[in-house]
Amino acid sequence: MTWRMSGALGAALAAVLLSCGPSEDEAMKLREGSNLDDVVECPGLYCGFDSTGQSLLCAEVLFEYGRSPPLCVDTRICERMDCLREGRRCVFFDGIPLQVRCIEDD
Repeated sequence: MTWRMSGALGAALAAVLLSCGPSEDEAMKLREGSNLDDVVECPGLYCGFDSTGQSLLCAEVLFEYGRSPPLCVDTRICERMDCLREGRRCVFFDGIPLQVRCIEDD
Protein backbone atom coordinates (compact mmCIF):
# COMPACT_ATOMS: atom_id res chain seq x y z
CA MET A 1 0.00 0.00 0.00
CA THR A 2 1.40 3.42 -0.93
CA TRP A 3 0.55 6.62 0.82
CA ARG A 4 0.47 10.02 -0.82
CA MET A 5 0.13 13.37 0.81
CA SER A 6 -2.11 15.70 -1.06
CA GLY A 7 -2.38 19.51 -1.04
CA ALA A 8 -3.85 20.49 2.34
CA LEU A 9 -2.37 17.58 4.29
CA GLY A 10 1.10 18.21 2.87
CA ALA A 11 0.85 21.93 3.61
CA ALA A 12 -0.28 21.24 7.19
CA LEU A 13 2.59 18.81 7.75
CA ALA A 14 5.11 21.30 6.34
CA ALA A 15 3.76 24.03 8.64
CA VAL A 16 4.15 21.78 11.69
CA LEU A 17 7.70 20.79 10.75
CA LEU A 18 8.74 24.38 10.08
CA SER A 19 7.24 25.65 13.33
CA CYS A 20 9.44 23.51 15.57
CA GLY A 21 11.25 25.34 18.33
CA PRO A 22 14.57 27.08 17.87
CA SER A 23 17.89 25.31 18.24
CA GLU A 24 20.00 25.99 21.31
CA ASP A 25 22.33 28.00 19.03
CA GLU A 26 19.51 30.43 18.12
CA ALA A 27 17.60 30.47 21.42
CA MET A 28 17.72 33.07 24.14
CA LYS A 29 16.31 33.79 27.58
CA LEU A 30 15.39 36.90 29.49
CA ARG A 31 18.35 38.57 31.18
CA GLU A 32 18.18 38.38 34.96
CA GLY A 33 16.19 41.32 36.29
CA SER A 34 14.51 42.01 32.92
CA ASN A 35 10.89 41.50 31.97
CA LEU A 36 8.58 41.88 29.01
CA ASP A 37 5.70 43.54 30.88
CA ASP A 38 5.43 46.33 28.29
CA VAL A 39 5.42 43.98 25.28
CA VAL A 40 2.13 43.13 23.54
CA GLU A 41 1.19 40.88 20.63
CA CYS A 42 1.17 42.44 17.14
CA PRO A 43 -2.32 43.29 15.97
CA GLY A 44 -2.33 42.40 12.27
CA LEU A 45 1.50 42.35 12.15
CA TYR A 46 1.58 46.14 12.67
CA CYS A 47 2.79 47.83 15.85
CA GLY A 48 3.17 51.57 15.31
CA PHE A 49 4.95 53.57 18.03
CA ASP A 50 5.36 53.42 21.80
CA SER A 51 4.49 56.25 24.20
CA THR A 52 7.89 57.93 23.62
CA GLY A 53 7.54 57.89 19.82
CA GLN A 54 9.96 54.95 19.36
CA SER A 55 9.02 52.81 16.35
CA LEU A 56 7.94 49.29 17.31
CA LEU A 57 8.65 46.23 15.18
CA CYS A 58 6.55 43.09 14.89
CA ALA A 59 8.85 40.14 15.67
CA GLU A 60 8.94 36.56 16.92
CA VAL A 61 11.41 36.05 19.75
CA LEU A 62 13.17 32.67 19.77
CA PHE A 63 13.08 31.74 23.45
CA GLU A 64 14.65 28.63 24.96
CA TYR A 65 11.18 27.07 25.25
CA GLY A 66 9.97 27.98 21.75
CA ARG A 67 8.96 30.82 19.46
CA SER A 68 6.85 33.63 20.82
CA PRO A 69 3.76 34.81 19.00
CA PRO A 70 4.46 37.97 16.96
CA LEU A 71 5.25 40.70 19.51
CA CYS A 72 5.64 44.48 19.28
CA VAL A 73 9.24 45.19 20.34
CA ASP A 74 11.66 48.05 19.89
CA THR A 75 15.20 47.72 18.60
CA ARG A 76 16.52 47.53 22.18
CA ILE A 77 14.89 44.14 22.89
CA CYS A 78 18.33 42.49 22.72
CA GLU A 79 19.38 44.52 25.78
CA ARG A 80 16.89 42.43 27.77
CA MET A 81 17.98 39.06 26.40
CA ASP A 82 20.88 36.64 26.84
CA CYS A 83 21.81 33.93 24.34
CA LEU A 84 21.78 30.40 25.74
CA ARG A 85 25.22 29.67 24.31
CA GLU A 86 28.36 31.66 24.98
CA GLY A 87 29.94 33.46 22.02
CA ARG A 88 26.61 34.35 20.42
CA ARG A 89 24.71 37.63 20.11
CA CYS A 90 21.10 38.70 19.67
CA VAL A 91 20.07 40.10 16.25
CA PHE A 92 17.00 40.84 14.13
CA PHE A 93 16.41 38.73 11.01
CA ASP A 94 14.24 39.81 8.08
CA GLY A 95 10.91 38.11 7.61
CA ILE A 96 7.22 38.56 8.22
CA PRO A 97 7.24 38.87 11.11
CA LEU A 98 10.88 39.66 11.91
CA GLN A 99 12.76 37.19 14.10
CA VAL A 100 14.88 38.01 17.13
CA ARG A 101 17.45 35.26 17.63
CA CYS A 102 21.09 34.52 18.42
CA ILE A 103 23.89 34.10 15.92
CA GLU A 104 27.60 33.38 16.26
CA ASP A 105 29.46 36.49 17.44
CA ASP A 106 32.13 37.50 14.94
